[in-house]
Amino acid sequence: GYEIMWREENEKRETKNNWKGVKLPCNVKLLCYDVTVYTGAGYEYVTVGSISENNRPVITEIREGKNSILWGSLKSGAGWIPLEQVEIIQQ
Repeated sequence: GYEIMWREENEKRETKNNWKGVKLPCNVKLLCYDVTVYTGAGYEYVTVGSISENNRPVITEIREGKNSILWGSLKSGAGWIPLEQVEIIQQ
């Protein structure tokens, strides 16, 4: 229990540090096979689809949702994705 919670907190901190001072818009690549897209910046929002790993989405805005999770708004206007599931392609 405790170790998993600690790891999750650590990952959130790492995600935040990775996104500090990033110039937007920026291109990202997916860290998993596909990423679910939500209507807002949080898992509590409705899902509107997903992006598959061969896509290179563009993030235009970053917002902090519940539990300090960072979310990125997609340039396509499709919605929001959790930034812990993507990484920045070096600018």
